[in-house]
Amino acid sequence: MAIIDVTRSYDRLVAIGDEVGNEASKSLAQLDSDHPLLANITARLLREDSSQNSIFRLIPFPIMGALGSDPKQAFPLAVASRIWWTGVEVFDDLSDGHNKAIADENNSAQIAVASAACIVAIPLAILNEKMPQTGLATGWEREFVSSSMSAAEGQLADINPSVDAPTWATVMKIYAAKSGSPYARDAAIASRLAGADDKQERGWRAFGKLFGVLRQLANDRAAESPDVDEDLINGTRTLLIAHAIELATSNGDMDSLMELRIQAQSDPEARKSLTELLLAPTVSNSYNKRIKEIHQKLGSIVQDLVPNSDHRNLIHWMLSISSRSAQLGDSRRSQ
Repeated sequence: MAIIDVTRSYDRLVAIGDEVGNEASKSLAQLDSDHPLLANITARLLREDSSQNSIFRLIPFPIMGALGSDPKQAFPLAVASRIWWTGVEVFDDLSDGHNKAIADENNSAQIAVASAACIVAIPLAILNEKMPQTGLATGWEREFVSSSMSAAEGQLADINPSVDAPTWATVMKIYAAKSGSPYARDAAIASRLAGADDKQERGWRAFGKLFGVLRQLANDRAAESPDVDEDLINGTRTLLIAHAIELATSNGDMDSLMELRIQAQSDPEARKSLTELLLAPTVSNSYNKRIKEIHQKLGSIVQDLVPNSDHRNLIHWMLSISSRSAQLGDSRRSQ
């Protein structure tokens, strides 16, 4: 397959991302006159959100471009989405006790209230003010409320203290809810803004949900060593664990793997042993194959939805980078 250079498209998107960040900060600053406490705390949360510069969350721009519309029409959507993501990231940190603001000031109650506002109230206020006043307005509200509820449902399922062995299907459902829903929301709204019909919108929604799963898979590989692998420490239901358990079940080794998984939550040596098992070729090769299948399915969806263009090439680049980052062993690449 020929290598396509997307450097110019990438650089343009990075520049747009900087604009989105600046506009998000301005939007929060505008709260100061009526809601000074909320403005102050949310602005700090946005500054400290290490995920805010993710190029992948800017995907509404190339989607709109690929559909033949001006990508910058997605600007208000991207601003609202960035603030939404900040709220979600903070809630995730709250559950793990890792938020820097909490460590500095021990104000977890204020942080929780502010992050809740970032997830629902503030994004809707931004969209109602900055998006074109058309019949789509009620759709934006429905999309953001629905994605928030789906993400919450997925997060609750993720931390549910069930002792049942996770399966690929059950964990895929969790990933699609907690990580796929916001990407599906943004992809669907972007396509609607570009004039997509109902069938195209459904296609982009399906794309966004699966792309969110792929991004979560890439994030799963972020741990540098077993000692700091929060998924293993917290006993998180990851697709890698589910895949390994399914393989162990077929080999009659499920009980020993489940026991090792429990031990790994508190024992560094058990965590190291579990990591070595997960990285073994017997697990990693078939796991990587499943990731490649997700990548191929996403590529096929894009091919069916839009003609060739620089914007479509940038979307394919996002898929390739995400797929490589999600894979184990030699296939893994830095993002």
